Amino acid sequence: MRREKHRLMNDPSIDLFQPFPTTGEDRYPLLFAELARKLDGMERPRVLSYGCASGEEVRSLRRHLPHAEIVGLDPNRLAIGKARQRDGHPLSSYRIADAPDPDETFDAILAMAVFRHGSLEDDAPATCTAIMPFARFAAGVARLDRVLAPGGWLAIWHSHFRFADCAVAAAYEADRFTMADHDPMTLLYGPDDRRIDTISERAVLYRKRQTM
Repeated sequence: MRREKHRLMNDPSIDLFQPFPTTGEDRYPLLFAELARKLDGMERPRVLSYGCASGEEVRSLRRHLPHAEIVGLDPNRLAIGKARQRDGHPLSSYRIADAPDPDETFDAILAMAVFRHGSLEDDAPATCTAIMPFARFAAGVARLDRVLAPGGWLAIWHSHFRFADCAVAAAYEADRFTMADHDPMTLLYGPDDRRIDTISERAVLYRKRQTM
């Protein structure tokens, strides 16, 4: 896994955000249950687990969304290989990629602990430019926005940036749901790449408006 992480971090063709594939089973149970409620009534919703690592999030989502088509996406080849070995559900699939196919559509997208970096967490520098500039976050969010259906749900958490600061946020409404089992995000950086020390972020879920 160490060799694969080195490959990802040194391949300029891969748009890598969080290089460390840390994950766990059912890390966000309140969110998964809330998302299941919001998608209730859809016969077969399509859900994207963006940065799925070795598939723990996909398998956890499956327990809440048994009839959903769930796609796990991650550029880490070894992690995706493990995910495929551990999950044989016919409605689950895994792809080695750093972005979704622009021609597909999802009803919900989760980007949990993706738009962050361990070095920012460890050192909390005054600016994030050298490690992960805001522009990269905004571009990554824009790619997700392009494949989210109108009326669909976007979940972003454990991010060092605020979704509300992105241009595409104008097409969304923040949901009142918050994860009571997690502290708010406090290590945040603004569009100017500078650390913001006066705010925190509790918002997790955003709904894309049907029409502008």
